[in-house]
Amino acid sequence: MISQYKVTILPLFLLYLSALLTILLTVSVDGYQNLLEIMTQENGFFETLTVLLLLIISVYGWVSIVRSHHAFSRMVQIAVIGFTLLTFLAVMEEISWGQNLFHFPSGDYFLKQNLQQETNLHNLMDANLFSSIIYSSIYTLLVFIPLFYKLFRSYLSRFTVLGYFDIDPHSILVVLFASVFQIYFYNDIGVIMDMATHLSGILFFGLYLWLNGGDHWLKIHYLVIIIATALSMVSYKIYSFFNMQYEIREMFVVLAVLFIFIELIQRKKNEKSSMDNR
Repeated sequence: MISQYKVTILPLFLLYLSALLTILLTVSVDGYQNLLEIMTQENGFFETLTVLLLLIISVYGWVSIVRSHHAFSRMVQIAVIGFTLLTFLAVMEEISWGQNLFHFPSGDYFLKQNLQQETNLHNLMDANLFSSIIYSSIYTLLVFIPLFYKLFRSYLSRFTVLGYFDIDPHSILVVLFASVFQIYFYNDIGVIMDMATHLSGILFFGLYLWLNGGDHWLKIHYLVIIIATALSMVSYKIYSFFNMQYEIREMFVVLAVLFIFIELIQRKKNEKSSMDNR
């Protein structure tokens, strides 16, 4: 489904299926009413996948720098190293710097200030504020700017930095899939904005498909997002306002970031190879 990484079709399908089956079983099958909560709890299935994907990004970045540093400019090297370090820090934050593995107690400061009384920094911030900042940043950088660039490439190609946002449209759809899982139709401005942002992203991508076309896999992928959104909207009551579903959304965003990171590194390698062959 991801055009440049055809090997990911099966695992991506299985991950989508696991998420959708979690929703279907939770909402419609007796005995599975707590399945979503179990799958999205701390150190549960989806958070474990998030940690593994972040670790893969970090390892891939280091391996790329060690093996192919000559294929990158100095600025690209710095960017790859910086992002690799950032994802490693994210891994450590997700496992609370080893607390989730070794079960050592939190210090007094974290017991008093941390929302989950864990030894990490990201839970020191108000959950709604932190979620809103992350959500808006993800949609701006990984959905709206890339689609805007693709739609107006002839005008924007002069801005070199925007070329980094010319990412595979399948990766954009993975980001859209991530935000399928939210508590729709809840009387809260944050929830309303999340829903409006997600639906706007789907419509914006539909405009891109209508104007530029796409292969059958891209159209199928887009249809999956629409179906998943409809399923999630009619099942919205199973979600918690207190962000119970955040782990499932986070995992798919990290998956999209992995695809984008691989794509950008491979692009830089190919550009360097083309220049060397001239």
